[in-house]
Amino acid sequence: MKKLAIMLCAALCAAAGTFTVAGQTASKTKMGIANHLGLSVGVGTTGIGIEAATPISPFVQARAGVHIMPGIKFHVNSDVTIHTDYGSRDTEIDLDGSLKRLQGSLIFNVYPMGNRFPLFVAVGAFFGGKDMVGINGYCPGVDELGSYVEVGDYKLPLDEHGYAKGAIRTSSFRPYLGIGTGRPCPVGRLNFMWELGVQFQKKPYLWDDLHAEQVNVADFSNDDTFQKIMNKLTVYPVLKFTLSGRIF
Repeated sequence: MKKLAIMLCAALCAAAGTFTVAGQTASKTKMGIANHLGLSVGVGTTGIGIEAATPISPFVQARAGVHIMPGIKFHVNSDVTIHTDYGSRDTEIDLDGSLKRLQGSLIFNVYPMGNRFPLFVAVGAFFGGKDMVGINGYCPGVDELGSYVEVGDYKLPLDEHGYAKGAIRTSSFRPYLGIGTGRPCPVGRLNFMWELGVQFQKKPYLWDDLHAEQVNVADFSNDDTFQKIMNKLTVYPVLKFTLSGRIF
């Protein structure tokens, strides 16, 4: 028991010494205007992100990054109406959806407590990546224009070869507001950061690549179920976990 107590005391003293040295090192690291550079790798609802950051003051850090959502695909069956010179017929088509997306960001982390505690409020914007979901499909037996694929209450046209191509789109510029802890440009060498926020975007809509125009549900249906769902998606949730390192 006595030996165990001695070992515990020694371990605590060593840990205290380590934290003291780390604290002294951190206290000597002063955050001025662009006098340090940090690099971060993160993962979250925006995909895999790489960011570069620099301090503006002990209370503000700026970060710019690129966020890549992998091409996660899914398949759905949809009704398709094929028009011919002899009338029309109904069948089904397999549609492929893809979440592949590339976004950029410029965000400012504001630290109300400065270097005392790494709680921050994030203000900035995401840009690019206006296609939230890509849509592709093919229906054999179509050899003329006039056919379409039903997506919710919308009708996405097929080309003369039976291909459908479009996307669920939103605005290219999306203001961002978030909160979290950690620093993209750490006071020490390494830092873990988590963040929760939202992108503010305009209501998503269905885009027709064949005619390069927005599909308007009012031309086809009075039961606007799809658009009612889209109307509620004016914010995109962001949850990220990031590992940051200070280069100098």
